[in-house]
Amino acid sequence: MRISSKVWNQVFERDNGYCQYCGADLLVSRATYSAAQVDHVHAVAAGGELEELGNLKLACAICNGSLSRYNHLTTFEARKAIMDEKNKVHEGNFQKMVKKIRP
Repeated sequence: MRISSKVWNQVFERDNGYCQYCGADLLVSRATYSAAQVDHVHAVAAGGELEELGNLKLACAICNGSLSRYNHLTTFEARKAIMDEKNKVHEGNFQKMVKKIRP
């Protein structure tokens, strides 16, 4: 769901430019800033509020894309826990690829 630029900026500033799920610095480059997204903790399709700041968390594209499969998780704590698990796997796969391609 699309939120207004005003609310997007409020969320970005409130969360200091960091993905609330993996901690990625979304101000590290223009590319990461442009790809920053806002996650609806309680999905709008499931009754969550579209522009209620308490329902919104700043997220990197990877985390927000992964979380789209977990709309049944309606609290930040539950969504953060699943991303902590997934990010461990993603980090391991990333490190293996780096070692393989750029030893």
